[in-house]
Amino acid sequence: MEISTRNVGEVTVVDISGSLDTHTSGAASDEIGKVVGSTGKMLLNLENLEFLSSAGLRVFLRTAKQQKGSGGVIKVCSATGVVKEVMEISGFGSLLDLHDSESDALAAF
Repeated sequence: MEISTRNVGEVTVVDISGSLDTHTSGAASDEIGKVVGSTGKMLLNLENLEFLSSAGLRVFLRTAKQQKGSGGVIKVCSATGVVKEVMEISGFGSLLDLHDSESDALAAF
């Protein structure tokens, strides 16, 4: 799993790649936690995320609660394949603001 951040205008984009599972969720939570609260607008880009387990879903839920708790906004984009399927089946589509592409998500801020 790799996490990198970049700014697109006022939005901090967090790119997550690889697998987000029990083995990587702690490190992912720590890395994403460095950004939470330091930006008003956060976008989790899952374009290169290949696998997502329930531990990874907990990271997203925790991140969303922390970001909203600090008065910020969070969106998620570009989930594909099994990652998109896991998010839809688990009901995360109703919990998080999901977008098909980064450009759609950025326009929605």
